[in-house]
Amino acid sequence: MSRLLEALRSGRVLLMDGGMGTELQRAGIKNGECHELWNLTQPAKVRGVHQAYLDAGAECLLTNTFQSNQQVLARHGLPDKWAEINHAAVIHAAGIPGRERMILADLGPDIGMGIPPESRQSYQHFLESFGAVDGFLLETACGRDDLISLFFLREGKERVPFLFSLTYGRNTIGELTTCVGRFAENKPPEFYAERARSWEVDALGVNCGRNLGMAELCEIVRRYRQCTDLPLFVRPNAGTPKRVDDRWVYPHTPQEMAGCLPELLEAGVSMIGGCCGTTPEYIAAFKPIIDKWNAKKHGHQQMTKDQ
Repeated sequence: MSRLLEALRSGRVLLMDGGMGTELQRAGIKNGECHELWNLTQPAKVRGVHQAYLDAGAECLLTNTFQSNQQVLARHGLPDKWAEINHAAVIHAAGIPGRERMILADLGPDIGMGIPPESRQSYQHFLESFGAVDGFLLETACGRDDLISLFFLREGKERVPFLFSLTYGRNTIGELTTCVGRFAENKPPEFYAERARSWEVDALGVNCGRNLGMAELCEIVRRYRQCTDLPLFVRPNAGTPKRVDDRWVYPHTPQEMAGCLPELLEAGVSMIGGCCGTTPEYIAAFKPIIDKWNAKKHGHQQMTKDQ
C-alpha cells in the first residue's frame, strides 16, 4: 500500500496546503500571465510558496500544474512545454529541505482538452511527465468530460493513488449538484459517491464552489459518507471573492474558517486543505484544530488497544 493511502486510512487527518494562485498573485504574477510557466521562469518564488505552506504545517503539497495541459498552455504560446513544466513542478514541491510531505500532482478539470478521447497513450505520457509523486488529484471536476479523463488517467496506474474532487453549486431549484447551468448533466453528491469505487478512485473530495459555505461542504461530505467508505477530503474557498480595485478580496478570515473545521471533522474527512483565497495563514490556523482532533482520536484508539 502507498504511504498516502496508508495515511488516509489510518484514522489520522492530514493537513493539505492552500491556494497556489492566490500566493503567486501575492508574489507578483500579472493578470493573464501563465501561473504554470513560473515553474520554469520563477522557480524560487514557486518554491517559496511551498516553503510557506510547509512552515504553516502542511503535510501534503499540490504541484503548480492546475492548467498545465497542451490546450491551455497553447493559449500562452506554450503547447509543447507541459512535460518540462510538470517535471519542474514536482522538483519544486519535493526538493525543499525540512519536514516530510506528500506530493500530489494537481490536475485541473480541463486536463483532457486537446487529447483525443481514444488516446490512452497521450494520457499516460502526460502522467509520466511528473515523475515520482504520491498521488494524482483531478480537482474542480464538474461533468462528463472530467469523468472521461478520469477513466483514461486511471488506466494503467494501479500503484499510484488517484484522488477525485468535485465542485458543486445550487441548481435552479436549489439542489446541490455539479455542472450547475447545464441541467441535463446536474448530478448530486450521491451519484459520485456511489460510483467512485467502481471508477477506481482512492479518495473522494469537494473543493471550490460558488457561493458555497462550510455548511454546504459539510452536507456534501455527510452525503458522500452515507454512500461510500472511501477516504474523503475537503478544500474550501475563503468564500466568494469581490473585486476591489485590482485584486480579489475573499470574505472569510483564517479564524472564521478554522472555527468551522470541527463540523467537517465530525462529518468524516481524512484530509483538509484550502482552495481559492486561502493562504499559509489559513493553514496555520487549521493546524491546531487538526492536531487537537488527531491527539484526541489517537488517544482514544490507544486506550481501546490497551483494553
